[in-house]
Amino acid sequence: MHEFSLCQSVIKIVSDQLIKKKYKSTNKINKVILSIGEIAGVDIESIRFWFPVVAKDTPLEKAQLEVKLKEGKALCLRCNYVYRLFKLYQACPNCESYEKHILSGQEMLVKNIEMSN
Repeated sequence: MHEFSLCQSVIKIVSDQLIKKKYKSTNKINKVILSIGEIAGVDIESIRFWFPVVAKDTPLEKAQLEVKLKEGKALCLRCNYVYRLFKLYQACPNCESYEKHILSGQEMLVKNIEMSN
């Protein structure tokens, strides 16, 4: 159920940006685009479910939510092989080592906010 609080955070981030950029209340938010890593531990369907619930009675109430998945990638610290990471505890397909540096796939970012007057 942490997706509910993640949606609350997204609403706060977008609302804070509107205040910071001094957008008028007449501006309409049409779309919020999120980038979520495949190994971020976020249930995408729950995010899609909770977003309109949390956005109710906010400037994002009518906004469409678009989620773009960011694939997981890791660098093996033993053989320097870069590979696709489907789960956090996955061995390097080249040398079977679990020693890795995660390059991408754990993030959740507000990538874009689309607005109109």
